[in-house]
Amino acid sequence: MREIITQLSDYINSLDWAYIFTFILICYGCNSEYITGLFYKIFRFKIATRYRVLLIGVLYGITVYFIRDYSIGDVEVLLQSFVFALVFHKLLIQKVIRYFFQIKQPKPTKYEN
Repeated sequence: MREIITQLSDYINSLDWAYIFTFILICYGCNSEYITGLFYKIFRFKIATRYRVLLIGVLYGITVYFIRDYSIGDVEVLLQSFVFALVFHKLLIQKVIRYFFQIKQPKPTKYEN
C-alpha cells in the first residue's frame, strides 16, 4: 500500500501545477458567453466547448514550452498536466462549485440557438 501511495504522490508532485491552474482560468475566461459571442460575431462560426478547450490547451502548452525553455523530456509533463487539468476541472472543480453555489446548467447562448 505504501508503494502505491508513494507512486501516486510522486506523480502528483511531478505535475506542472502552475500550468494546470492558469489553464483552467484561461479556459473559464475564453468560454464565457461574452468571448464566445464575440468570436461568433467576428468569424461567423461556432466551435464546441470541448474543441475550444483542446485548442486552448495545445496553444497554451506550446507557449509554456517555449517561454520556460523546456526540453523534449518536459513535453510529457505538460501533456500529463493537460490531461490532469481536464479531469481535475471536469470531475472536481465543477462539481464542488455547483454543490456550494447551486449553479444550474448554463442556458444556451443566443448564437447556439
